[in-house]
Amino acid sequence: MAEESFGERQEQKGLDAQFLWELENGYELSPRESRGILEAVKLFFCEDSGFGAGKVQLWVVVREEGAGKPVSELRKILVGVTLDGGREDVEVQREYGAIGLRRFRILRVVEEIVDQGGVPTQEDLARLFQSSVRTIRRDVAVLRGQGYEVMTRGMYRGIGRGVSHKVVIVRQYVEGLTYTEICRKTRHSAGAVKRYVRTFGRVVSLIRHGVSQLREIAFYVGISERLAREYVTLYERFQVDEVCAVRIEELVDQVGGRVWSEGSKKGVVMG
Repeated sequence: MAEESFGERQEQKGLDAQFLWELENGYELSPRESRGILEAVKLFFCEDSGFGAGKVQLWVVVREEGAGKPVSELRKILVGVTLDGGREDVEVQREYGAIGLRRFRILRVVEEIVDQGGVPTQEDLARLFQSSVRTIRRDVAVLRGQGYEVMTRGMYRGIGRGVSHKVVIVRQYVEGLTYTEICRKTRHSAGAVKRYVRTFGRVVSLIRHGVSQLREIAFYVGISERLAREYVTLYERFQVDEVCAVRIEELVDQVGGRVWSEGSKKGVVMG
């Protein structure tokens, strides 16, 4: 028997593997059926930023704190971030290696921190990822060169809240790129890209059914109000573009009328 790779061994661990085992052994489903259910669960329930498996907590500076004072004198806030994203992270590491995985995680962690009212320093990220500040600085420079607004302290004061990397990916999809092309260009996993796109489709579905309050949209879809606002802005921008409007219509048809509430875990069926 061929020796398992590091990625394959890692994939056998964690909640993903336990969930698949229960479906295959407890409910006698095929591996293909089990993986389909796992992906569906992730699509509807993985935008949550609460504490759970793969999460860690850390203290960071409050987002609105000004410059001019030592970090030790600034107000701090305790935030929870997803250090290990499970199967998605395994897929990224398999495709793009350890460096690609670290950069993927930096994007996720920074946005989770900003959504919770904080902003990380590069030293925070270095400590979190057990890397040198020099390595983090290089990673952030590469990501910014790819068009991502990585909001570390100092940079945040200049660009405000920026645009989520999820919006960057959804924009590419709406403009006509395939999932494969987006994965190759952004160095994200197929699962992550599809989840971002489908979440955007659910936001559009809510808007078309008369839900206009950002708080409601965020609640029903299970995302932050900041991301909800960015998705609404993206929709308003592209619905007047004939080519992009067709792409959005196709996406809404794929999503259908069901939107899930992260807060109450209840299904909301539209139309």
